[in-house]
Amino acid sequence: MSDRIKFAVSAIPIEMLTTENSTEKDVIASEVNTNLGGGGESVNLTDYSGSALVQGYSNGIVNYLGATYNAGGTQLGGVRDFFFIKNTGYKYSSATELGDITTDCVMVVLKETAYVNLVDGGYTDAAGVTQDHYYEVAWLKPGQAIVLPGGSTNLSITQFGSNANDLSALGQTSSNGQAKVMVRTYKSDGTAATSSNAVEFLCVT
Repeated sequence: MSDRIKFAVSAIPIEMLTTENSTEKDVIASEVNTNLGGGGESVNLTDYSGSALVQGYSNGIVNYLGATYNAGGTQLGGVRDFFFIKNTGYKYSSATELGDITTDCVMVVLKETAYVNLVDGGYTDAAGVTQDHYYEVAWLKPGQAIVLPGGSTNLSITQFGSNANDLSALGQTSSNGQAKVMVRTYKSDGTAATSSNAVEFLCVT
């Protein structure tokens, strides 16, 4: 049996009602009227032998990542088929120790590098100006986490649209295109933070 990861996600749509006694009560949103969720297995993982720096854990010991507050963010792993990313709600102290509690948030993005002729098939704006570009994936408040289950590398999928090699796998850094997974710390109001949050992660392939 191959190494694998079991995972699940859930969401509860909520609306607030005011009772006859003028008190407020949370109920399941009537427009949805159900809890949402799903789960499964990310199969055919190679193994869990990656370094702590890249994988996030090694020999049962966590390796926290400091999500920088500086422009550009901090990269997670490389090409991986499974990403678990959590804003711990603590400042980064070291790879194995959490710092002070914080209300700062962590943004997760995919980075596409600027186009460079004969080097990188990257991004240009509408005016043809080359620049790095970032696509928001998630905004994680303290304690929140996301899972990104990939599969294109194990299945050798390289095309999504009409052109050959137009698909970039999670974490990819090839000349055909880049989809680096990056994290950056912000204050909860979206303004620039002044220190890095500790991110717990597991990135495996």
